[in-house]
Amino acid sequence: MVLWSYRTTPRKSTKETPYSLTYGTKAMLPMEVAVNTLTVANKDEESNIKDLRINLDILEEKREESGVRQAAYKHATERYYNQRVKEMAFKVGEYVLRKNEASRAQPQGKLGPTWEGPYRVTEANRNGAYVLETMEGRPIPRTWIARNLKKYFL
Repeated sequence: MVLWSYRTTPRKSTKETPYSLTYGTKAMLPMEVAVNTLTVANKDEESNIKDLRINLDILEEKREESGVRQAAYKHATERYYNQRVKEMAFKVGEYVLRKNEASRAQPQGKLGPTWEGPYRVTEANRNGAYVLETMEGRPIPRTWIARNLKKYFL
């Protein structure tokens, strides 16, 4: 019964039910057929077959429309989440702190330091990776992404 209700509930992104996008028609509960409701009682075989053919003819169009709605919904969702993202960029020569969790240079523990450094940015790559060096000028191995760095003010 849970699967039935999932397949017959319209999705927010497509405004259609998965059942109707698959079979081209509205799903009926088994109880509706057994009890002989108004929907079932007023249908004759000929009009039912005619309606099913019409539904199958417009099924592709319905799927395309729901695909467009789903793409618009995904775009709106992406825009909502991306407006809260702050892009961080560092320039060569700036000082940064490095997240201790990413480097694991010092023992972390519950009360351990969160940030380590300061370090100087020596190279900024286009993909958001940075090459660092210590204050004494010793290079730090590997590149570091901006998510694991934060600006340090002297």
